Amino acid sequence: MAAGLILTLGACNRTGRHVVIKTGDNYNVTTIEYYGRTVFNQEGTTILRISPNGSVEYRHNGQHLLAESDHSGHITYRINGGEKQNQLSTQEKVFLADAIKEMIKHGHNND
Repeated sequence: MAAGLILTLGACNRTGRHVVIKTGDNYNVTTIEYYGRTVFNQEGTTILRISPNGSVEYRHNGQHLLAESDHSGHITYRINGGEKQNQLSTQEKVFLADAIKEMIKHGHNND
């Protein structure tokens, strides 16, 4: 089973910073992509802030999280292609916390 890691840092007109982290093999791929900077709480369970007009996207085993910030820094979430929302259900909060822990494990937030 071959595993790989791709990390791309580059300038982007969106917020000046674009990073892609992709790990896995043919059967299990995790992709983390973000624009701008994302700050998690100390416990690594929720997003405190995202740069204005920034986003963080997490994909793993058919699950998908997209968190976006507007120009004022207000965060909306879209989980598994659902509608944009400001508040998450208990189950969605668990998914968010698991996704954040995986993002941290793969190097997100280590800038």
